Order: sequence, then structure tokens, then C-alpha cells
Amino acid sequence: MARVNPEAAARLAKLSSLLGLEEREVRARADALVHGKSAKEIEASGALLRRARLSEVRPAMFGRVRAVVVDDPSRPGHVDRFEVRPGAVVWLMERDEEGRLSPVADGVVVRRRRGQLEVVFEDSEQVGDVDDTVDLLRGEDEVTLRRMREGLAAAERVEGRAARLVEIVLGASPARPTRGGELVTLDTLNEDQRAAARHGVFAEDVALIHGPPGTGKTRVLVEVVRQCVARGERVLALTASNAAIDHLATSLLEADPSLPLARLGNPARVSPALEQHTLVALTDAHDRRQLARDLVEQAFTLLRQARKRSARGRDAWHKEREARVEAGKLFADARRLERQAAEDVLRTTRVLCGTLTGLSEHVLPAGDEPDFDVLVVDEASQALTPALLLGVRRARRVVLAGDHRQLPPTVLSIDAARAGLADTAFGALCQADRGGEVSHLLTVQHRMHEALMTFPSTRFYGGALRAHPSVARHTLADLGVGSEPVGAAERVLDVVDTAGTGFEERVAAGSETKENEGEARVVERVVRALVESGVSAPQLGVITPYAGQVALLSSALAPLVDAGLDIDSVDGFQGREREVIVISAVRSNAAGEVGFLADARRLNVAITRARRKLVVVGDSATLSADECWRALFDHAIAVGAYRSAFELPE
Repeated sequence: MARVNPEAAARLAKLSSLLGLEEREVRARADALVHGKSAKEIEASGALLRRARLSEVRPAMFGRVRAVVVDDPSRPGHVDRFEVRPGAVVWLMERDEEGRLSPVADGVVVRRRRGQLEVVFEDSEQVGDVDDTVDLLRGEDEVTLRRMREGLAAAERVEGRAARLVEIVLGASPARPTRGGELVTLDTLNEDQRAAARHGVFAEDVALIHGPPGTGKTRVLVEVVRQCVARGERVLALTASNAAIDHLATSLLEADPSLPLARLGNPARVSPALEQHTLVALTDAHDRRQLARDLVEQAFTLLRQARKRSARGRDAWHKEREARVEAGKLFADARRLERQAAEDVLRTTRVLCGTLTGLSEHVLPAGDEPDFDVLVVDEASQALTPALLLGVRRARRVVLAGDHRQLPPTVLSIDAARAGLADTAFGALCQADRGGEVSHLLTVQHRMHEALMTFPSTRFYGGALRAHPSVARHTLADLGVGSEPVGAAERVLDVVDTAGTGFEERVAAGSETKENEGEARVVERVVRALVESGVSAPQLGVITPYAGQVALLSSALAPLVDAGLDIDSVDGFQGREREVIVISAVRSNAAGEVGFLADARRLNVAITRARRKLVVVGDSATLSADECWRALFDHAIAVGAYRSAFELPE
């Protein structure tokens, strides 16, 4: 049986080369954390946690171990100074006799509280053998890169139907047009959304659902999945991130609480609403899972006893070695039993949800034939193609949904990004399907006032978007909000120009990120005025592209943040919305440098989060060096939404 055609093979080879550039960049960043620095210097930079207490160690599924790390009582607060977020990769470090550190096991931070970190490590044997005091080093996500590398290698070997799908996704073979078919009556979808759903349900090979902000892309996917299940099909639903798959899985269960759905992934990284649907929870009462837990506890006991032996004679060394060998066998037996328990549960699952790179081989082994009828990938415009291929080879047809006019996937290597690693399969396939044979652009948006929709629609979607009557004219006045200093509540767009104020950007202390203190004061005034006029903190969001400005504003507006005000980066706000959004652009310099604000997709995300009012604060003298930002200022002038910061009352 033939494998992928020569063109697809060439494209896989190119992706492999680009992934190599990304791997080198990740390793270089990891090396830069420690090269030429003492442990104290690394700790001072926030990249190393030294001599923390290991307060709890317990087994997790598939050979992993969950550990809770807390402050050493003699050094209160040092865990909080370790700069890692949930999802960050950390390395458990071991000291040799001379005090030098070397990595022994990698893990992922799954939860963070004051003075405490919860980490899931991949290797039970290594973690079960450590002392009560541990060192953790912040690392780069090499596990995800390794899985994407495996995905490329597997794509080169697939045959038959899977090979054809890989060719189509890579743009090396054409997809067959969607044939006609009638959906079950869907009162929850408008006609625009039904047209997209028809592609998803009846596609021969690949369906593309292009969903601009607020157009109901997730609602369409929910109906696609439900109709596929009703037809007797088995669905694999994946995304690039845990947040995105939680949103899709929660939406599916809200539409049909009885849907046989399982959520892959660590329960600590899953939405609380989905905990009972995790593979861990679903297998909890299985006989083999219970036996596996007993075996792991026995293994931990053996390792603890081996470590406590104080004698160092030849006989003691042999006994310790035998204990470690026996513990290794117990861990292996436990993993086998857990896999069997998981396979039993998965046999009754109709919808399996997870992340593209979390679809681990030891959780769900890939066979020679696809084990799912349909692969549904939400936010496919944020999925790197090597990650997407991990799911593609497991299904008979593929439904991709996203918006390539919004933020692309993150690529650390500038060379790899420029050479095409950040270019997604979803975007390329949408661009190629000019006739709409396998794709549909959703055009009715249910989020923004029509005046807020006008600029992004014209600029990014060819003027195709239409505001649904339920949102077309809604304003803050409908919520009982009165006038405020930027303009009356009926005004929905205001662009505040800080040019000439002298509010210049600077590099935030102790980092490479940027901040703008003067502009932050303007944003603070605007936010406080909005709250005083009747906008509640949870109805408000502040978006700024730089972490330094996020920190500055979060400190200045701390009481409002505690009350529900959301201040985050553009990336952090993608997929979210608020009644009012205030944007702080930060960049202000004599050279007209805008940095990554030159990516128009970043601007598109930022200005499409608001439902009833959008306030943009920025320096036109700097930002207008970029053509897209210049167009925004021109639009504001044309519709009477422009004003200088000097016009704002103190």
C-alpha cells in the first residue's frame, strides 16, 4: 500500500528541518538560563528553586507521579519567587558530591498557590527516589517538541486512507468537495452556521470552518460532533491548548449532558466542570486501576527503604540494587494495568477530548487503521502542522475550525517562523479553497456593536461580517451606564492619542519586556472613570501586548483586579470577551518602532474582544509607522471617535 506522495514527503522533510531550528532555539534558551552562572545567580533570576520541601508524593496514572513542593520553613516565600506558571516545564535536579546540579526528571507545573507548587513528573522511579529537599529548574517544553517530531516520523510511514489525509492537510493533494446532505433540524443554529455544519458533517476528506470573532464557531462544532455521534460515528476532538479543549468539551456537555465523553489529560490542568469526565476519574473504580495503585505504593516503599539504608558495604549495595530493580518491575506492571483499564473505558467512549500533543502513545496506541471516524480540531489556526499531524493519522476524515486572521501559533525561532513553521495548515487550506468547496466563512457575529465590527470586518474579512440584530445596536446605556470622560455611554469606539504627551516606552526593570508609565496613568484614569459611571469590574478588560505593562497596570488597579477586572496580554485574551475593553498599546519612541505590534493579527484579536465599548490608548506618531495601525487612526478620525489625551479631564 502506497505511502504519502513525493510532494507530501518533501513538505514533511521541510517541516522536519524547521522543527530542528525550533529545537535548537529551545535548547539554546535552556542553556542560557544556567551557562556561566552560579546556582545563587540562577535562583536570583527566578529560574531556579533551591532546597524546597517535598511535602507530598503520590502516584498518578501511566507511571507519572504528583508532587507537592512547599517553602522550607527557614526560607519563607522562596517558592513564590520561582517564576513559573501552570503549564511550565520544570526539571528535578540532583546534586553530586561537589554540589553540582544535573537534571534527573522532567515535570509540568499543574497548580500554583501561595508558597506551594504542584508538579506532575513523568518518571515515578526517579522521583520516588529523591530526598525530602528538592531543587527545581525552569525548563523549555522539549516534551511537546519531541512529540511533534514523533508525529512527523509517523506521518511519513502512514498508508492508505491516512496517507491521503496527510497529503491533503499538507496541501499536496486536493480534497474532494463536500457532497450534499441534510442535517437534522437545528433550531440552535442560524442558516449561516448550518451551512458550516453541513461541511463538518458531510465532508469527504476535510472540512474547514472559518470562524471570525463572535460568529459562533464553537456552537457549530458542538452540533457537528453531536450529529456525527448520532450517525454512529466516533469523534476525536483536539485543540492546541488545555483551555481551548476545556471550552469545547464543556460546551458539548452543556448541549447534551448524557454525551459519552472522556477528557484526556492531567485532572489538575482540567476545568473543574470536567473532572468527572477525565480518564483518571472514569477509570478510578476499575479493578486493574486499583491494583495498579497498590503496586505503585509497594514500589515507593521499596525505594524509601533502599534510600534509608545507612550501611555502605558490598552486601548493602546489592540489596539496594535489588530493591530498585524490583521497584522498576512494579512500576512497569502498574503502567500495564492502567493502560488496560483505560482501554476498557475508551471502548465505550464516543467523544474523546484532549490536546494534540497530549494524545500520548502509551494512553492511546495508534494502530494500522484509523481508530476514529472524525477528527475535530478547534482553534486549528493556532496548531503547528507537526502537532496537527498527530491527530490526523488517527481519523478517516478531518474537521478543522479556526481563524487564521487571528494570532498564529507560538514559534520561538525567528528563522523557523520566517521560513514557514508558524504558517498553519488551516490557513493554507482556507486560502486555497477560494470556491468554498470544503470551507465556509461564518459571517454573522453575535458579539460586537456594528460600529465596533466595521473596522475589523473591512480590514480582515473583506467586509463580509454582519452584526446580528441582538447586538448590532447594543451600548453601555442599555446596562444603565451614564456618561464617562471618554464619551457618552452611547459612544462605542474611542481612540485616545498620546502623541505629544512625552509618555515614552521603557524597558521594565529586571526584564526585557516594555512598559509605558505615562500611558498606564491614562489607562488607569479611563478604567476608574468607567467604573464610576456604572461599569462593573467583571465587565471590564484591559489588554496590552507587553508583560511589563500588564504588571504595571495590575499593581495600579489591584483593588479592581481583586473585584474582577481582567488585565492580560493579547494572547491571553484570545477567545474571550468583555462588555468594555481598554487597550494600552505601550509603544512610543522617536524611531517609530512598533515591534511585534506590526503583526496585524495581534491588532485584530485585541479590537474584537469588546461587546459594547472599545477604548484604544496609543501614540499615533509611533504606531502610524505601521500601515494597519495607521488605518485604525484614520478610521477613528473618519467616524468621529478620535481624541487627544490632552482632551481627557484630569
